[in-house]
Amino acid sequence: MQLTVSNESTEQVYGPIDVSDDMVLDDLLALLELDCSFDGEKQDLYNNMAAIDVDGSRAKTLKELGIQNSQLLLIKNKSESNIENLNDRDYVEAFRRQLLANQLMRQQLSFQIPGLDNIINDPRLFFERLSPIILQRRGGSPFSAVQNQNDFGIPQGEYEKLMKDPENPENKKRLAELTDQKAIDEQLRYAYEFTPEVFTTVSMLFINLEINGHPVKAFVDTGAQMTMMSTKLAELTGLTRLIDRRFIGEARGVGTGKILGRIHQAQLKIETQYIPGSFAVLDTGIDLLFGLDMLRRHQAIIDLKDNVMKIAGVETKFLTEADIPKSSQEEIIKKAGGPSGVIQGTGSTVPSNAPTTINSQQQGGISHSEAAINQLMDLGFTRTEVIKALDMTGGNAELAASYLFQ
Repeated sequence: MQLTVSNESTEQVYGPIDVSDDMVLDDLLALLELDCSFDGEKQDLYNNMAAIDVDGSRAKTLKELGIQNSQLLLIKNKSESNIENLNDRDYVEAFRRQLLANQLMRQQLSFQIPGLDNIINDPRLFFERLSPIILQRRGGSPFSAVQNQNDFGIPQGEYEKLMKDPENPENKKRLAELTDQKAIDEQLRYAYEFTPEVFTTVSMLFINLEINGHPVKAFVDTGAQMTMMSTKLAELTGLTRLIDRRFIGEARGVGTGKILGRIHQAQLKIETQYIPGSFAVLDTGIDLLFGLDMLRRHQAIIDLKDNVMKIAGVETKFLTEADIPKSSQEEIIKKAGGPSGVIQGTGSTVPSNAPTTINSQQQGGISHSEAAINQLMDLGFTRTEVIKALDMTGGNAELAASYLFQ
């Protein structure tokens, strides 16, 4: 499993660090001393905002201590441990102030706690929204200090005002909002307890492969209709000269991008197996996007249980988050807010110099550009095969070519 460690005294964040859940705490502490500047005499180690009893737990495994995959561990100076003596509201406020003072820690937690950046400067809103998470594993019952006052965790004066006239339309509306928020907080507590993985970022699927002896970390995207290569990678692998610039067009998905051309044939090496590939070439920050056309053509199997992809008789592991290029992840998020549908063909990939006034009328009333037919026939297919492929893809020459190569 992977852990991230934030050392508040140095304001540095380390990780993800690969460890095993059967590692004992003593071995983890030795690792943290070496890699994260942890000093056991001056500092404490926190898991879910609760200090770990180091002296009494050295022989316990990380699993026994409740440390899970993708969790954030905090290293704090021992002088800060008096925070544990605060009541719930002051405890949450102290945590908010720590986040304001520690930018790196705040940045790390913003990926795990939804909406953190929007409410961190509002103490009241911060408590209302995030106290279920922050107090979830603290000693005692969450909201214990507040529940002594009222059921909703609001100032007692507001609560008494609402309850004096609960049938007042405005009061009734406010009480309904508080009741709904209470239910949401309860769901959030259960989610954080039983499905904590939903609050962490999910790694994209990347694999290692080679093109012309050049190592490439390829993004596997089942939501992308076609496989694409960046202009930068085409240059690095010596494939620029093979770009057919007649196949220009536009890639559409959540965003758009200009297709500069197409490389009809190049060899990929995955593990020990060589397979042929065909690529649309775009000016993008993702070196290689392995799309659905290639996955179908080579009958790939994505096995998330074993974290591998099986293709063309070989099996290759998906990369860990630490091995995925940061620039590629940022490009994916920037283009799509997620990987789905990053690249899609638009049908505008017939040669740019093709005459548009010459069409061939086919059975069923579907007409196709004669230039597109000839272009596909030049790839080695018969006219009948080409027309059938164009019919199957609604006249989309790019998809027709992918269909013919399957």
